[in-house]
Order: sequence, then structure tokens, then C-alpha cells
Amino acid sequence: MAYIRTVLGDIEPKDFGVCDSHEHLIRSGGPEVRESRDFLLDNVEASKMEVQRWIDAGGKSMVCMDPIGCGRNVAKTIEIAKSFEGKAHIVATTGFQKGDFYDHKIDFAATNDENEIAELLSLEIEEGMDYNSYNGPIVKRSPAKAGVIKAGTGYSSISDFEYKTLKIAALTQTKTGAPISVHTQMGTMGYEVAKYLDINGADLSHTIICHVQKNPDRFYHKKILDTGAIICYDGPDRAKYYPDSTHIDNIKWLIDKGYQKQILLSMDAGRASYQYGYMKFSGKFCTGISYLLTNFVPEMIEAGIPQEVIDDMLINNPARAFSFIK
Repeated sequence: MAYIRTVLGDIEPKDFGVCDSHEHLIRSGGPEVRESRDFLLDNVEASKMEVQRWIDAGGKSMVCMDPIGCGRNVAKTIEIAKSFEGKAHIVATTGFQKGDFYDHKIDFAATNDENEIAELLSLEIEEGMDYNSYNGPIVKRSPAKAGVIKAGTGYSSISDFEYKTLKIAALTQTKTGAPISVHTQMGTMGYEVAKYLDINGADLSHTIICHVQKNPDRFYHKKILDTGAIICYDGPDRAKYYPDSTHIDNIKWLIDKGYQKQILLSMDAGRASYQYGYMKFSGKFCTGISYLLTNFVPEMIEAGIPQEVIDDMLINNPARAFSFIK
């Protein structure tokens, strides 16, 4: 029987509901925070406020995409999930981000065999995530299991370290059946990632290529989709990149080409300045994660995208994409 693995346990796909397929609620440190304090997401109450607004707008699930080495805080993620038990589902992540966030000479993913690392990730999926996120020799298993494997690539290139972590993701999926979600920097290298994962035995029907909208070349998006992989449009309300109209035009074009079953949506609100809760604590206002449902969905409807197609992208496709395959 198909199932989705949430922080609080396995659920049936039909119960997943309206899903934000690539999100960030807690990030307690790591390379992004060293780059900018705007990436620090360490306030549980602010995160709870964000989830509640998502629920109030009609949302039900979030897939949180902070992996090992990037400020993942297992204890706080469990705390948030428990506070919404019976109301919302939170999925957590194991795996890695793009290679720039790791030392390619001494990081444990660089110095050990792919199968050994895949076994460590598999334990996070099958036994419980390490409270310490494998940041040292002491491992403390939590009761919460990861429900997705992450990998990542840099801008217009794939390093040897990234090829290795992509292979690790494929091996871990083979061992566990968990879905894969891949960060692509500015939407580049998505096709190349999909082909490499396919060569290494990944199931592309349970592999999500993220951030494609930052490279708004719909012909490139079609090329990715033709591999059988899924893409995630995860950045409306980002005028500094492209307006919503650009994303909607591209989504509509892909739908007209017959790809509506391979598209996911999310906000990817990975900065405090993108989230209503964090900004409220700072005395400021922003629309936050609920924008996906309160603004972007009505815009898609106005553009002529039918509600049943929107339901595919928000409900049916995530339920299938994030299901375990064995």
C-alpha cells in the first residue's frame, strides 16, 4: 500500500491534502545563515503562525526541505508537527544541499563510500532522524523519520561532490523507496540531474526537480518533464526574479502540452522576510506562505487554468510524488 512518511508517522496519500511541496519552517544555522541572517528561521512560534495561516487558507501539508548540514533542527520540527497533529502534515528531509555548502575534502559525505552514506540516510528514513543531523560522532535517533531525500547542484554546473550526493540519493531511494527532491541553483542543470539520477537507478516518477521557475525557459522545463521527472514551480510573489504572470504563462503552456500530472507548486519561503510570522515579530508585514493559495491560485484561475488542473498540482500530484515506492 502506498504511504507518505510524515514527521508524526505514515499516512495514506489521500489524506495529504493541499500541499506546499518545497518549504522551510525551521533553519537554526548553517551556511545560508552565515551568508545572511535573513535565512535564520529559529522561532517556533513564528513558524507555527505560518502553518496556521496555511491551514486557514485551505492548506494541509508542507514538505520541509532543510537537509543535513544546513541548519535542520529535528527537535523544533517535531515540536511544530505535534502542535498541528490532526490538522496538518509536516514532511522532513534527509540528504544534502548543493555542494557549495559542504567541504569537498573533509565532509563525511566526501570521505566515505556512497553505500555507507546511503545507509546513514536510510537509517534516518527507516529508524529516525538524528537529533544532531550527523554533525559529529554522537548520533541520537529521534522518533521522527525523514520522508524525502534531498540532493542539490550549483549554478550551471555539477561538481564531483554533487554527482556523488546525487548517486547517494539514488542509492537511498533504491534502499528505502523514499522520493527524491533536488535543489537546482537558479533552475539550471535540471535535465542533466534527471538523466544522471535515471542512469543511477532512480525512479523519476518520484523525483522532483525544484526551482525551475528561476530559469523561465519553458522549453527547458519540457525537456526535464520528458525524462519522466516532476518539476516544482516554487517561487510566486518574487518580483525580484520574475512576476507571477511569467510563471503562470509557462505553467499554462506546459499544461496545454499535457504535463499537468508532473507539476508541483510551492512558495519556498526560505527567508524570514518571506514569512508572515517572522515579519510580524519584526513589526513588518508580508503575505507569507499562504500567498500560494490566497493570491497565486486566483491568478491561475483568472488566466484560464481549470480548478481540476490546479487540484492536480496542489493535491493529486504531491500525493503521488511523495509516496514511497515500495
